[in-house]
Amino acid sequence: MKKLKLAGIILSVVILWSLFVGLGLSEGFLLRPFVSGDSSQDFVDGVLEKLDEVYVGNFAMIMVEDGEFSDDLYFSVGQEVDENSSFPVASISKWVTSFGVMKLVQQGKIDLDTPVDEYLTRWNLPPSDYDNREVTVRRLLSHSAGLTDDLGYGGFAAGEKVQTIEESLTNASDGYYEGAAAKVGYQPGSQYMYSGASYLILQLLIEEISGKSFQTFMDQEVFEPLGMKNTTFDLEANPGFEMVDVYTVEGETRPFNRFTAMAAAALVTSASDLMKFMQASVTANSILSQETIQEMSSPESFINGTPVYGLGPHLYSQNSSESNIIGHDGSGNNAINTAARVDLMSGDGIIILETGNYKIASNLADEWMFWKAGIADFVVITRNKNFLITLLLSGYALILIGSIYFIRRKKTLAAI
Repeated sequence: MKKLKLAGIILSVVILWSLFVGLGLSEGFLLRPFVSGDSSQDFVDGVLEKLDEVYVGNFAMIMVEDGEFSDDLYFSVGQEVDENSSFPVASISKWVTSFGVMKLVQQGKIDLDTPVDEYLTRWNLPPSDYDNREVTVRRLLSHSAGLTDDLGYGGFAAGEKVQTIEESLTNASDGYYEGAAAKVGYQPGSQYMYSGASYLILQLLIEEISGKSFQTFMDQEVFEPLGMKNTTFDLEANPGFEMVDVYTVEGETRPFNRFTAMAAAALVTSASDLMKFMQASVTANSILSQETIQEMSSPESFINGTPVYGLGPHLYSQNSSESNIIGHDGSGNNAINTAARVDLMSGDGIIILETGNYKIASNLADEWMFWKAGIADFVVITRNKNFLITLLLSGYALILIGSIYFIRRKKTLAAI
């Protein structure tokens, strides 16, 4: 009976230790940041160490503290880059596009909750098993409109015919699978599902409502007012525009493709311009009011109760009351990876633009979120995996050693 009791005590200690480590994992208090210091320079030094471990063709990073420039880092295996070097930023295009859409909302030219088809004449949603009238501007912005395309766009190489918007929405020939089209496949408003086609529809909406090309509208209403001089959606409309070399994972350079889906994937911008945009996303500016900025960063789409997307930006703080981090990443097209994050509560932020690696910018931005706000995601947890396993097993070993010592000590005392 005593042996069973002792075994029960040991098992309880093992369970409690396992629960403690599990709680430390889920809450983050046992996870370690990849840099020990708390200054921007400490983070820059940590990034330099990471860059020594992976291949990156070119790289630009700006750190922001309390809404102002704090530190930066630039690297290239070829042509020199700096804060004004323009990189392709892939899906960060969507966050920037949302400013143009919300400008039209603020001007009263469109309503967030009006069916988008009511504004469109050049193309309309194809018939579906659901009510297409529930596909609204709000839901397109927040990836909750019921579209099932899950599209990323590869773009068109030199010599290839670039599709019209209408052709791409009907069947995107530069999509990553056959038959890629904008169509409603689940109940609009019922769930989050990432959709590149949603932002192509918003690109069409901007053109129809403004009567201008998408590039001209974004130039006049967003880029020029914010002083974003190194930014464009359309390289062909800006023949003198210079951008960085695009490196592949094999270390070669390649031409930058042309895009129909400009709003979803085609933006080219610099770290300094993106910092201006980030600063505009924190407070009222010459484009959008404080009320509009707050509405854009409020939760619209959720996964298992966790807010993931607003009206343009991703939401990263996972219900935390100590931060309110928004932003966006971009990735793909061998090999572009970009990331931008800003904490609306502190004004701290980070911008990372690179080519030649599919994930280092996003990984480093996730590390920054843990370093700054204690928000741990898969990247941070994976990096800490070996440490946590060692910690867990060390605890089990100590429990075993302690149990053996206790049993022997008890036998010794009983023999006296």
